[in-house]
Amino acid sequence: MPLATELRELVADLLTYGYRRTWAQLRRSRAALGQPRVNAKRVYHVMRRHGLLLERRSHHVPSTRWHDGKIADRSNVS
Repeated sequence: MPLATELRELVADLLTYGYRRTWAQLRRSRAALGQPRVNAKRVYHVMRRHGLLLERRSHHVPSTRWHDGKIADRSNVS
């Protein structure tokens, strides 16, 4: 079975898995069947080529706080 087909089957069942978790599942299933291992980088490249990767999420969240440039004279602690 070609690698892309195996990955499509795994991703169809596990929609929220990235390439690392998909690679781990593939590694376990291939070990159970006695098939050779697949490199994680190979899995990444095949998944990228076939559009199976998850969308990257943005880690930058813009702040909703507004700063007017004034600094308090005293601390909030009494």
